[in-house]
Amino acid sequence: MKKFLMLLAVSSMSLGAMAQTETEAAEKVQYDEKAVVTNGFWDNWFISGGVGASVLMGDFDKKADFGKRISPTINIAVGKWFTPGLGLRLQYSGLQAKGAVPGDNGMNYADGLASAAQLGGAYYKQKFNYMNLHADAMFNLMALFGGYNPDRVYELIPYAGFGFTHSYSTPHRHSMSVNGGLINRFRVSDAFDINLELSIAGFEDKFDAGIGGKGYDGVVSATVGVTYRFAKRGFDKPKPQLISESELALMRDKMNDLAAENKRLARELQDCKMAEPKVREVEVDRPDVTPRTVFFTIESAKVSKREAMNLSYLAETMKKYPDTKYVVNGYADSATGTAEYNQKLAQKRAEAVIKVLVDKYGIESDRLSVGKTEGVDTFGEPILNRVVLVEAQ
Repeated sequence: MKKFLMLLAVSSMSLGAMAQTETEAAEKVQYDEKAVVTNGFWDNWFISGGVGASVLMGDFDKKADFGKRISPTINIAVGKWFTPGLGLRLQYSGLQAKGAVPGDNGMNYADGLASAAQLGGAYYKQKFNYMNLHADAMFNLMALFGGYNPDRVYELIPYAGFGFTHSYSTPHRHSMSVNGGLINRFRVSDAFDINLELSIAGFEDKFDAGIGGKGYDGVVSATVGVTYRFAKRGFDKPKPQLISESELALMRDKMNDLAAENKRLARELQDCKMAEPKVREVEVDRPDVTPRTVFFTIESAKVSKREAMNLSYLAETMKKYPDTKYVVNGYADSATGTAEYNQKLAQKRAEAVIKVLVDKYGIESDRLSVGKTEGVDTFGEPILNRVVLVEAQ
């Protein structure tokens, strides 16, 4: 109870100082322009499809002309963007493959009669139908390095993944696959994109039934397609919070009332101590200071210049009492993000405060330790829950 009231009293002082720096009736909380709000599970799903051409690269395919190995291909995918820069998809691709194979044993997809299909020597044309089902991780380079921009016309998206293949032609064969490529995405509207996808897939040697040579098979493809993004699409940016002067005044009055009540309880406690038998007290040279607070903006673990300056006063007290250790408790607003996310954010905030005290003000690191790290809603307004509390042990 006492620590909580101390926190409220210090918070009142910080809020009052912030209000005095503004000439308007409200203060705008700064935030990272590249930051976005965590999206829900059903947000930013999409479906895509494309058509194009592919070329089989098997063990013996060089025996056939390049043009004769070009085959039609399709792809259909469904996926989700978890952040502007990271997404996952499940894609069905493939259709037909053409190549060359030595001999015609009825088990290697040789195409047609030997007299009509022979390429020369002992090699024959080969054709079979197949599919490749694979899961890919996608990385939007423009969003990762340039920040989220829903109006960006062009985005480059490399991807990599794993899957398996199935041959629809007899004999039916299965093999594992490794997939990778580049998606060139061109924005048409909020809901639609046009995609130029360049991909390469590697398969086990048995994929084209021609065993030998390199020990693996591959397919290179180029497709043009369309992507439709389901609603809710896009990412929300954190909105700046406005705190009016009247709200600040109300908070200060409430905190002053609580502080006065705390003083009354302290006097009663002192009276009780006076009535108790006297005991020998050992005087310890330690600071008698209230917990210090450091406020953060939404979804941020960066100590602002203003809060770093406020920490300088705490650092001066720490240097006067070099034997005193401190615990640094980190908190996050539980109304934003999951419990696991808030715990990590609170941990980063506590570590950021320790780093400022150590690197900027020369406080010994062994005097500081991270205490509580959690998401809370116990301090009233959401802005008061995005805080680090430094207490003397």
